[in-house]
Amino acid sequence: EILRRRVSAALERRLTTADSDGMIEGGGVFALVGPTGVGKTTTVAKLAARGVMRYGASGGALLTTDSYRIAAQDQLRVYGKILGVPVHPVKDAADLGALLSELGDKRLVLIDTVGMSQRDRMVSGQAALLAASPNVRRILMLNATSTVATLEEVVAAYAPSERAACIVSKVDEAAGLGPALDICVRHGLVLHY
Repeated sequence: EILRRRVSAALERRLTTADSDGMIEGGGVFALVGPTGVGKTTTVAKLAARGVMRYGASGGALLTTDSYRIAAQDQLRVYGKILGVPVHPVKDAADLGALLSELGDKRLVLIDTVGMSQRDRMVSGQAALLAASPNVRRILMLNATSTVATLEEVVAAYAPSERAACIVSKVDEAAGLGPALDICVRHGLVLHY
């Protein structure tokens, strides 16, 4: 019991967490990034639902950069229709800039990005697309079922130089949270939810 309390206290001191619903309360433009299958689209839908509960359907919008997966945009459109939130596809940096200007009155804009392996050369292109709009804040999705080595690669590819924010997904499928929490602590990632 003493060891458990010491470990918990050490984790509390070292793990940086965001306010429980700070993303929604503060609003803004957030792009969820990470590898294929990490839960970006599902998380966007969950965050959008929280936004609708807080600001109403007129207070938000959904964007998607995913034109690769079959029916990827359709999946987000279904979520948008259920929530009453508009969904817009993004083709390139100019398109993103124009859409964000058009949606400037929205309290919460969520961007669902295309999932690709952390080893894919196109990751840097996606980062450049998002970086072209300085008000876009990236949220790195980390899969709780991944190994430390895989999570290290994901952080290196998707959040190499900034104090990134993250959300850990697939918690219900993981045998433990040690690897994901270890990565958060060692890289100073700000953990949301």
